[in-house]
Amino acid sequence: MPLPDHLELLHDGEAIDAALTKLAAEMDTWAEGAEARTGKMLLAICVLRGGVFFFSELLLKMQRSVEPAFCRAYAYNKTENGAPLDKMFVDWQGLDPVGREVMLVDNICDSGRTLLHVDGWLRMQGVRRVRSVTMMHRLRDDAVAKPEITGYTYAGDEWLVGYGMRDAAAKSMNTRWIARA
Repeated sequence: MPLPDHLELLHDGEAIDAALTKLAAEMDTWAEGAEARTGKMLLAICVLRGGVFFFSELLLKMQRSVEPAFCRAYAYNKTENGAPLDKMFVDWQGLDPVGREVMLVDNICDSGRTLLHVDGWLRMQGVRRVRSVTMMHRLRDDAVAKPEITGYTYAGDEWLVGYGMRDAAAKSMNTRWIARA
């Protein structure tokens, strides 16, 4: 999908690939250590829907195998960009992470509400360690959590779209670029 005229490109497919390669190398090191510490593969949990593109490509770039899993979480109004809901909704799809080390993967950390909520639930379930990785981390003064590992940071207030991040009409999610509106 070509970049619409009303958006400004931040990262193209080549830049995304470079970030994926760097992040995958870091995750490989952790996956090797997690398996040595627990006797089990690192559990990689994708926060759906937006994280699916980043998650898939990150795991494909890794040299070590991890066990993929999914949860669906949302905390924003689907009809109004950036409008938070009063409550976080998470569907764990029968996940049993007890005793595991977990790599929590999402495409963007904005306010940190999703990461904080999901991380807290995982810890209550008895995971040994949780680390979060995102492609984008929006730097905000009011953030309640931040990812431990990220491909890119962004300090502006503009809405970001592409590579799993949606605009109001969800027309720019499946792209190989990240742009600001």
